[in-house]
Amino acid sequence: MGKFQKGLLLMDKAALAKFFKSVQNQFDIFLPYEIDKDDPDNLMLKKFRNEEKFVINKYRTIDPLKSLFYLSSESVLPSTTKNKQRIIAGVKNCDLLSLGVHDAALLEDDFVDPNFKKWRENTYIISGDCDEALSTCHCNILGHNAYPDTKGEEMQKYDINLSPVDDEYLISIGSEKGEELLQLIKQNCEITEAEKYHVEEVERQHKEIEEKLMQINAEFSPERDVSVVSKVKDAKVWEELCEECVQCGGCTNICPSCYCIIVNDESINDDFKRIRTWDSCQLSGYARVAGGESPRDRLWERFRNRYQCKFDFIKQNFSQYGCKGCGRCISVCPAEIDLREVIKALQEV
Repeated sequence: MGKFQKGLLLMDKAALAKFFKSVQNQFDIFLPYEIDKDDPDNLMLKKFRNEEKFVINKYRTIDPLKSLFYLSSESVLPSTTKNKQRIIAGVKNCDLLSLGVHDAALLEDDFVDPNFKKWRENTYIISGDCDEALSTCHCNILGHNAYPDTKGEEMQKYDINLSPVDDEYLISIGSEKGEELLQLIKQNCEITEAEKYHVEEVERQHKEIEEKLMQINAEFSPERDVSVVSKVKDAKVWEELCEECVQCGGCTNICPSCYCIIVNDESINDDFKRIRTWDSCQLSGYARVAGGESPRDRLWERFRNRYQCKFDFIKQNFSQYGCKGCGRCISVCPAEIDLREVIKALQEV
């Protein structure tokens, strides 16, 4: 179970809202809220609202967790990060694992991103098990779970995890910061000891969501060889696969692990600002150098680069795949390009 024990404590679901109300002046609190009752892919991260019902479990939000740690546009000089503490709740395992990619790239390598580091230090993460799945969810075929698991090969990034059991949450502590947060919760809410039934019920729910994900992804083999993204060299194959791509960049902007940026100086008189903005390898101007030359001038090369980055380059650099199976890129694509189908097609070449 690792350093921190899991599944020993319980809190009432209603008590969580009470806790957030009690600390909202001390923390900026972000939670998933439903934005459209008619669309299943309808959860978005928003600031805590006293009278509005939030969602801790269910499945991942439309917007990736990175949008609160690695902002889409942010001044890095001078820095615009805030010192106020934050709580982000309802985070799912795919986003936790993707945050691990950012940690490896922006904190643990030779370069440390000061803004990202500050956001990480000031934030408590309360994750939640997925108890439902979207048709685009495919974490299972990449070897991941729909719930945090400290026994996995990749280090988990949650401070507290909440697993639903009837009208209560089974509490798991994943870090020292989680222990700190639990003490604060105890000051405002009643915490009780869990019984064997609660642990068994969570295990049953885990098996249930695993089976659902297997059904959703039945036509895509978990044993698939994703290294085909670099083995398939034929340009015609890639040209056919990206034929419908409109180069909107939505897949990379919505991806929780992408971290490519472009930096601009936006100065007016003595007011100097250096702005970091998300960039996308799917855009025609990506990595273009002086004189107008581009290392990936053709669409199929940029399309291929995204798959190679997720399943080859990031793996080489950080010993993990860049894709965690959240399925956001599938949901956002106006051409309805499905990453799972692209990999399958490459396997069949």
